[in-house]
Order: sequence, then structure tokens, then C-alpha cells
Amino acid sequence: MQVKNIRIPPRHEVRPFFQPIISLQSQEIIGYETLGRWIRESGVESLGPFFNDPDISEDMQLMIDRHLREQAIEQIAAAPGEGSLFINLKPSWIYRTYKRTGVLPTIELLKKYHINPSRIVIEITEEEFTGKLQELTWIVELYREFGCTIAIDDVGSGFSNFDRIASLQPKILKIDLNILKKSIIHDGYKALMQSFSILAAQMGASLLVEGVETKQELHTALQVGARYVQGFLFSKAEPELQRPDAYKSMLEKEMKLFGQEEFSRYSRLLSVHQSLSTLIHTNVGISTADEADTVIEQTISTVSDNCIRMYICREDGYQTSSNYTRREEGWSKDESYRQANWTWRPYFISNILMMNLQKQGILSQAYADLDTSRQIQTYSCALGEGYYLFLDLEI
Repeated sequence: MQVKNIRIPPRHEVRPFFQPIISLQSQEIIGYETLGRWIRESGVESLGPFFNDPDISEDMQLMIDRHLREQAIEQIAAAPGEGSLFINLKPSWIYRTYKRTGVLPTIELLKKYHINPSRIVIEITEEEFTGKLQELTWIVELYREFGCTIAIDDVGSGFSNFDRIASLQPKILKIDLNILKKSIIHDGYKALMQSFSILAAQMGASLLVEGVETKQELHTALQVGARYVQGFLFSKAEPELQRPDAYKSMLEKEMKLFGQEEFSRYSRLLSVHQSLSTLIHTNVGISTADEADTVIEQTISTVSDNCIRMYICREDGYQTSSNYTRREEGWSKDESYRQANWTWRPYFISNILMMNLQKQGILSQAYADLDTSRQIQTYSCALGEGYYLFLDLEI
């Protein structure tokens, strides 16, 4: 039988390295994720394989991790004003250690080095957890009560499920880098990224996108509402902390470029408003489905090429007109949508209220079209008393 060669690093050969986390709000480094490295004569190795090896005992992994953790906390404590420290903790470690000892070693280290707990982010890592979620939540709450910030790592991967996210109520959601990369070339993953952005906003959490390696990925992170980013585009993990403004110049340039591209994109989307100006400011009389269809047919030649669908609804949500959909061969009419009710759409009622309040058309957030799965936005505007025109625009 072949015996597996398990490599266990001596404590004096391991040390923490620090990968910067940058705020897109200030374009400065606001913290560091601490990552373990094995310093050997042959070079520097990641300790990731050591911590993920099921043949190495949890006690041995914890001993090395706590040694690294204390070194990192000592280093960040000696650099006041240098930002936060993101500490990775497996949920099983937190759970079993506290159940066994009644102590949270990280809190004891913060007391020892007199570090403000608001500078510490506890990252609950991606891992299958078989304990009681309610008890884990109660234990994690002890970190929060002490003043630490709670983050969930690798959101969207196998084990960081929505039940855990809802229960722990983190202030930072860290997105799995594989989803970011797939979202650039796959509409399904793009929609998933946007759903995490909405989830973060609903929970009062900030989105942190990791694994940003290219400027295109940085722009993708900006599109989904990331507040924080990290990755090789900026820096790999280094043994020393860096200047807070180390990447400010590059970020200012890229964010300016991103802003210009977004303004241009929204200007194209909103050009539909100009094409409908005459119709919007005319008191259109609609009392039947046929009259609603006539209004669309008189307008259809004026809309922009990115308009893929048109229809008219009453403010109670019922569709009055047929659906008019752009095909390769031209526009098609589908009367089966007459009397369909759209109040179940998340944006419908709020958009009606905003149009009535602002007396102008509005553009919805981007979402995936139910029929085509393509990314679209819906422009809507009032048409006389109680009727509203909707146009689905391909992004």
C-alpha cells in the first residue's frame, strides 16, 4: 500500500502575505486579505494545499493557521491607519472551537494586540458545514458584537448557500471568481452576478469581487455594482503592506473610461424618448384593444433598432394592446397577450408611480428577457389618462 507523503511546514517557515482589497468608492486600498505562505529555500509556496488536505488533522491546520493569524494581526496592529484585515475562518473551525472551549481565539488576539475590532473582517469561507446553522449564527454574532465585520466568502460556490447568507447577515458578500469570469461570456452567469448585486443591496451589504485580473473584468465588476475589488490586476499577495493610493491613478483612469461608456450606452437607450416625444405629449385616446394596437402601429417606425418589443398597459397592470415583437423578417403581432397582467413584475408598480410623479418616461434596471434570455431594459412612458407604453430595449 502506498503511503501518502504529507508535508507539514515548520512554524518558523510560515508567514502571512497580504493581498490588497481596493475600494472603488475611494480608489484606495482599504484592507488586506491575509494568506499563508511557506518560505522555503526553493521559493515561496501557497499554504492552500496544506489547509485543504483532508489527510492533515484539523488540530494541525488550526495550529498553523493561528500562528499565521497572530503574525498578521501583530503586523496590522503596528500599522495604524493602514486599513482592515480580512481573516479567513472555516465555519467548522469556529463552531467546534467555541463548542469545545467557549473561547474565540481571534477575539483574544485582538485584545492582546490592542487592535480596534472595527479593522477586522471575519471571512466565513466556502466549506461544507454539518453543524447546526442556528448555533453557528449565534457564535458568529459574538464577533459582530465585539465590533468585527462579517463577510461571506465565495458566494455562488457549492457550500456558501443562501440559507447561510440569510442567517449570518454579512456586511460583505465576496463573489466567487469563477462566476465573474464566466459572466463575461455567458448571459446566465451575467444574470447571476447581477442577482448577487441585488441581494447585497437588499441586505445592506457591500459586494466584493475577487479574482480581477484584467481591465475587462474590472469593468464587469463595476457593472454589477461592486464596491470592493481584489486580484492580480492590482497585486498578488505580498509580504508587506502597500501605500493606500498605490493603484489610485490606474483606477481613476479606468473608472472615467467606464463612466463614459455607460453614459454613451444609456444615451443610446434613452434616444427612444426623443423618437416618442410627439406621442408622449399628445393626449392619446385609448378605449379598446384595437385602438391601442393602432397607436403602436403608428409609432413603430420611429423607434430605435434596439427596440425588440412594444405593448400598452393600463395602470392596473392589465395589457390592453397586442404584443408587437421585432423579428428578422419584420414586426409580428400577438393578440394572445391582451389582458395579461404584469403587476407581478418587480418594477411594474414602482415604475407607474414614478411616471405619475415625475411626468416623464423611465428606464428599468437591466434584466434577462423571459423569451430570449438576452439582457434588456424596459422603457415606459405615459400615454394619456391611465395608459402606458412599454418598450423592451436590447442592451
